[in-house]
Amino acid sequence: MFCTLDTFDTEFCADSVEWCPINFFKDIFVCGTYQLIKDENLISNTSILSKRLGRIYLCQVVQNGNLKLLQKLEVPAILDMKWAHVICQKKILLGISNSLGYLQIYELKNNDKKKNLELIIQKKVSDEDEVLALSLDWCTGKLINNSDFDTKIVVSDSKGFISLFEINENELNKINSWSAHEFEAWITAFDYWNINVIYSGGDDCKFQRIDTRINNITLLNKVHGAGVTSIHSNATREFLLASGSYDEILRLWDTRNFKQPISNVKLDGGIWRLKWDSSERKYLFAACMYGGFRIIDCENTVTLSIIGEYNEHKSIAYGCDWSFLNSEEISEQILERKIENVFLTSTCSFYDHILKISALYLNHE
Repeated sequence: MFCTLDTFDTEFCADSVEWCPINFFKDIFVCGTYQLIKDENLISNTSILSKRLGRIYLCQVVQNGNLKLLQKLEVPAILDMKWAHVICQKKILLGISNSLGYLQIYELKNNDKKKNLELIIQKKVSDEDEVLALSLDWCTGKLINNSDFDTKIVVSDSKGFISLFEINENELNKINSWSAHEFEAWITAFDYWNINVIYSGGDDCKFQRIDTRINNITLLNKVHGAGVTSIHSNATREFLLASGSYDEILRLWDTRNFKQPISNVKLDGGIWRLKWDSSERKYLFAACMYGGFRIIDCENTVTLSIIGEYNEHKSIAYGCDWSFLNSEEISEQILERKIENVFLTSTCSFYDHILKISALYLNHE
């Protein structure tokens, strides 16, 4: 099932990992960290927001699945990172939400065959002080050429607000903002089939839908038994949406009917991240905090099946993602042997500050 290929010490607590989806750069990924400063003398002279430090590690996977570090950036603590799914304005873009309350946009540069990230735009998500930007999503998830519409990004924050931004050249413009949750809005995500629709989940246990055309919340769902922490739209199967919660239950939804989920399964750990696989999008990768990592087969949306576990991390499982390399590319470029139905994955955990690259073998029945 899982075979660990390489392990890397991020030094700071690791909470986010994201593979680049763009052709010719699919062997590139980033890992984000979040570290609280423990030096009391330093803390006493700084604001609460300055207590949180972070790093961005820009990495490349090379032969035999080894990790090659390309760049290390010292930044404010990172809460979430997402690549734009397509090239935007002729650029490969990475969005970051951080502990200073900023939405930041980095560009992946490839000058003289040297790859590096460069900050090109940033904007505070709120006018209030001491607000953390908690999560983000791009509207580009359907993997189409986005030249025919403006690129939008949605961000959630620690005051419970959901904010919609538009990126235009080197500007970030806030289109609107909604007070959606009473406490932290842990997660927000686009409906990739209808980008006028945004979903959000919060520590108040609310799962909500916002229709940006009428600037209103059009759904309030309270089925989750604890805070809603993860939402991901399926980019190949219309009307299919996954949600995760501190209540440890993965739920699949038909977006045409939110009265009750299509199906659910208990994963034995708070579900911090959910990621549809990068190929057919029939598998979900779940980071289950104290329960490790899980692979769930969702091909039959009515009967979910946990088909894999990864328990090599010794701390809170926060970050997980699938590489966009296909089986043939992984076999030839990374593993150097012919293997079918193999995925390349990365995972990271918090207090042990560990990042791992693994091969995931899923055999057809």
